[in-house]
Amino acid sequence: MSSSSPSSDDTNREVGRQEFDPDARTLMLSYHGALERQAAPARVAEPSEEMSWNARYRILRKLGSGGQGVVYLALREGVDGYSTKVAIKLYARDESMPEASHLKEMERIAHQGQKISEIQQDNLVNIRDFVALEDTRVMVMEWVDGLDLRQLLDTKLYRASRARVTKADWERLNDILVSPGEDHCMLRPAVAVDILRGCLAGLSSLHHHEIIHSDLKPANIMIKRTGTKKLIDMDSSCERQVDQQAEIRGTPYYMAPELIRERDVRYRSDIASLGYVLIEMLTGKLLFKECKTLDQLLEKKLRLPDELVEYIPRYDHLDLRLDLLELCTKMIAIDPTERFSDAEAADLGKLGAASFHRQLVKHDLSAEYSRDLGWWIDLVHPAEED
Repeated sequence: MSSSSPSSDDTNREVGRQEFDPDARTLMLSYHGALERQAAPARVAEPSEEMSWNARYRILRKLGSGGQGVVYLALREGVDGYSTKVAIKLYARDESMPEASHLKEMERIAHQGQKISEIQQDNLVNIRDFVALEDTRVMVMEWVDGLDLRQLLDTKLYRASRARVTKADWERLNDILVSPGEDHCMLRPAVAVDILRGCLAGLSSLHHHEIIHSDLKPANIMIKRTGTKKLIDMDSSCERQVDQQAEIRGTPYYMAPELIRERDVRYRSDIASLGYVLIEMLTGKLLFKECKTLDQLLEKKLRLPDELVEYIPRYDHLDLRLDLLELCTKMIAIDPTERFSDAEAADLGKLGAASFHRQLVKHDLSAEYSRDLGWWIDLVHPAEED
């Protein structure tokens, strides 16, 4: 080879020089120069130590009501075209309650709201403010776009959606998620446990901060369009006192037996409430619908652990059914000391919800249930423009 003949490497370098765009080099240098330059700090008037302004809320529609107040969807309007949707709860004054007692109750709710707002856990509703509108107290909260578990399991909504969905979607919905039950829809076990684990994640953050929810039930479990689960309605929550019993609040139907019998609030009481919710998701039945008195309700709850084998649905894999049975049994045990000690134990401990999901993976039965739940909500409850 002649020494004057260019090598292939020399040729490639020459081609590279010929094809190189000088403007690209300029842009590259400008880009790196911008990275090195520090932006001048913004200059604004020094704020005073205290600032206040009026917030404008436009009521869009009623979301629900309970024993203490009414919740509305509202539009919080700012300036320059900004607005955002929030949920606001207006607390009713019980005329039979002395004013001093009412104010004390509002202070308790404000205190609990403040503690919970500082946790900032994704499975807890975000509480943003607690203000007075003349004599009425108002809690401003995150608006959770979705359905609560009671609504999602409603057979009327389930059947009404049949006419709106395609045959393929309807078959998929019934195959992987849900089917009609005796009192409401029943969920596939894997889906029910997925919802349970979302609830336990939120409840675990409460328990770690020594807060007991005290009113866990389907209406207080929201499922967003993203599939995220949220615990809501913290009005009945309390701080676990070592040296004294907390006042009993909540819904007797889903209360642990000791709350009806001994009036003692514990972390384990929350676990029993979620256990009843889990069994109802699995069976499509209201467990205590025939109970007319507290005595009848207590008697049924005391019998339930021995009757569980009749409730838990059959599974193709025997070990999965046994895991599910053990999980439910440990959650609703009559003796609180035989239950999971708290929400974290119920999720991650021996025989907990996570162990059931590990079995699903082992049998190649796991799926993206959160995404499927979001798809279900969009299917049966299309988003509306307010």
